[in-house]
Amino acid sequence: MYGTLYRMIDTGEYTLTDMTAKINTFWAEGQITADQRTELLEMAVSNLSVEQERPDTQTTLEALAARVEALEEAVAALQSSSGDGDTGSTTTYEEWTTWDGVSNKYQYGAIVAHNGTLWVSTYNGQNVWEPGVTGTETLWQQYESED
Repeated sequence: MYGTLYRMIDTGEYTLTDMTAKINTFWAEGQITADQRTELLEMAVSNLSVEQERPDTQTTLEALAARVEALEEAVAALQSSSGDGDTGSTTTYEEWTTWDGVSNKYQYGAIVAHNGTLWVSTYNGQNVWEPGVTGTETLWQQYESED
């Protein structure tokens, strides 16, 4: 039985949980010695193939790497479009309009111009209220540039 387990481990086509269970079962049944058990367990750990143990791990890592790259590109694009650096920054905003009942444009962090003042939405959701009017003090704050 030792030879069979040895060959199985040598191929690398096993999961550690299954192989450990097999080794321990054959040891408990007296088909392999304690020394053989120790040797096979050590070999199983050292020959472990990540792809075999967790085949989805590589796919997940590749997807995460692609997502990080996409996010880095988006951040770089935002930084270059906002004019960061020594050239000064440009704030992107639009003129505030009454909610049309459909659009989703004033989310948290949206900057709008209204009555000659820039406002930033501090409401965590769809902000449909007019900035600067009584009762909206917790929904909009005057925008202050970081320049």
